Amino acid sequence: MKPANLFICLSLFLATAGCHGYAFIETPTTDGFHSKLPSPYTRAVVWGGRPDTVQSASTWLLKKGILVVDHTKVLQAAADQKVSLTGYQYLETDVLRMAKLVGARLVVFSNAEVGSWEALDWSSGFPHSQRVYSATVALRAVDVNTGEIEWSGKAQSTERFSNIEEGVSLLTCHALATAWGLRNPGAVAPENVCPPGSGLMSTEVSPPKAHAAPASSGRENLTPSMNY
Repeated sequence: MKPANLFICLSLFLATAGCHGYAFIETPTTDGFHSKLPSPYTRAVVWGGRPDTVQSASTWLLKKGILVVDHTKVLQAAADQKVSLTGYQYLETDVLRMAKLVGARLVVFSNAEVGSWEALDWSSGFPHSQRVYSATVALRAVDVNTGEIEWSGKAQSTERFSNIEEGVSLLTCHALATAWGLRNPGAVAPENVCPPGSGLMSTEVSPPKAHAAPASSGRENLTPSMNY
């Protein structure tokens, strides 16, 4: 290929791909409901397979005045009862029973489905390989005495993102905010509900939201999917 033609092809490719990256997670699509919300100082256990989701949900709830029981107390109660609650292999009925033994009224079950890919990032003007993610976070609160679901929320990323910790944290925040009625279900939310970079609910006005460049077909320059 002649150098002039090569330059034209490269220019067209860059124009199509766009100079953008995956640094920011856009406002996720959410759904949720609540029949009632816990009063301040309600004791709750947050349980799930991903520690980052559990930690994000626990911090959010603590900021709302909920007393989150430490996992070590629940695990000790389980050991005393010869019940296994380790990893992903646990029965929700066992978690509810152990939570009741340690004096909790609610168990907040968290679940995160995360997909992972290798992508080409052109944000610096030159291509480089980058790990990107998409995720869905779902949470629901169950009364340990009645088994009733008091509230539930789910958030799904609409764009791929590169920072898994911040991404899961923000999705958790949006799922909880929707469940508690602090934002409407859907793809639109006030910027001050879950400010980018914090992953936690804020009642203060946040600085202007940083946006990645508009999505384009070039954003799909991915190697074969490696979901997990």
